[in-house]
Amino acid sequence: MPTYRLTLAYDGTCFAGSQAQPQERTVQGVLQQALLAIAGEPVATIFAGRTDRGVHAAGQVAAINLDSWRGTANALARTVQSRLPSDLAVVAAGECERSFNPRFDARWREYRYWIAPGPPNPFLGRYAWIRHAALAAEAVAAGAKLLIGTHDFASFASGGEGVPWSERARRPRGTIRTIFRCESREVVLEASPGIVAPRTVLVVRVVADGFLPRMVRNIVGALTEVGQGREEPEWIGQVLAAADRRAGSVVAPPHGLTLWRVGYGDEPVEDW
Repeated sequence: MPTYRLTLAYDGTCFAGSQAQPQERTVQGVLQQALLAIAGEPVATIFAGRTDRGVHAAGQVAAINLDSWRGTANALARTVQSRLPSDLAVVAAGECERSFNPRFDARWREYRYWIAPGPPNPFLGRYAWIRHAALAAEAVAAGAKLLIGTHDFASFASGGEGVPWSERARRPRGTIRTIFRCESREVVLEASPGIVAPRTVLVVRVVADGFLPRMVRNIVGALTEVGQGREEPEWIGQVLAAADRRAGSVVAPPHGLTLWRVGYGDEPVEDW
């Protein structure tokens, strides 16, 4: 009985997140509607992770059991795509083991966050956090390095899960996570829709074995405090050591965040 692994990309602007919700337009809901039209019956999907309202993805992974399908995985991808809106795409497809679970089998996930100092731009502003003030890229990079390793990331957990008395704090793993990469670099956009002159954006990259609610957005919010000179890079370590969300900083908006890739088995974490 065939099980398929789909890699999805989507513009999260008009989605109420990835997970299916009643009366809301979600990535999972739209995908399952397309699969219903193909199979003639409801088809369950399992996603590698949840993304919040407004968050984008370039490499979300979903698994589906589609016993009625008799074509190839690539043909399935084309058929599903023909029933999807323009802000959701199947970028890769393949068969996988029936036991494959995109969420629990993932070894790591990579998120990237775009920050664009400078004037507003309606095109870039859809995918990046537009900020008037320039950021010191070297200071941001120095602060980001302090987060690499296995730590208690409670200070960077939202949704009431970053305080000592939270329900998550009582779980075996609690708010402990391992960050494999936390780094930033400046990227020059030479040309893109709505950008007529080169523009430099700062990209923050975080790769970890798991994430807490809004963890990356909270990390980015703290790093912008460092980038603006309001705090020294060492302050990031102090926030981390506090293990309490009340010691943290502002949360960055969702539209600058993209789920970039999910790694399985022995797939390596690649360089930029």
